[in-house]
Amino acid sequence: MGMGTRVLLIEAGPTQWDAEGRITGSMSLPLTAEAIDSVTHLVDSLGENVGSVYRAGANEACVAAAKLIGKRFNLRPRDAADLEEVNMGLWEGLTREELKMRFPTVFPQWEANPLGVTPPDGEPVVEAIGRISGALSRIFKRNRGVTVALALRPMALQIVSGLVLGLPPEKIGGNLHQRQSLASMDVESITFKAA
Repeated sequence: MGMGTRVLLIEAGPTQWDAEGRITGSMSLPLTAEAIDSVTHLVDSLGENVGSVYRAGANEACVAAAKLIGKRFNLRPRDAADLEEVNMGLWEGLTREELKMRFPTVFPQWEANPLGVTPPDGEPVVEAIGRISGALSRIFKRNRGVTVALALRPMALQIVSGLVLGLPPEKIGGNLHQRQSLASMDVESITFKAA
């Protein structure tokens, strides 16, 4: 049996807004100096041989993290715009406290069930899951039997992780607020179908 495809998910963060507890969504911001240090250490400690690196389009934090991965494995990062973070619309830039004050019913609902609420001018989470799923299918088709590293923002990372694990959208939504700086997973197949 041949080697399967593996995926390394590396969080491109924190940015200044993450550090300040602001909703970042698809806003493109640079990594903080601490984040550059921690991602560098993380990448240097990777034992796997990465065969390709992808980043979420032009997002500054993802570009910087992908560059660090690329440098370590001598690879040129590729763009996959569809791996972009969930767009949080008019909520971007606001802190959780500000959101609780301005949207006393809707924001707590979003925290409890992100699938049930879409921020004004934002992207429904189910659509984001479908978009990211399409990107993953294309990436994994091109990289069979290789370890692929993805530099992702936090919610996109949880969505990718859930898709690789084959979780239903509700479960993926329930994990959206979690944070992990690194995940390493075997890819069976990506079979998400948008509802």
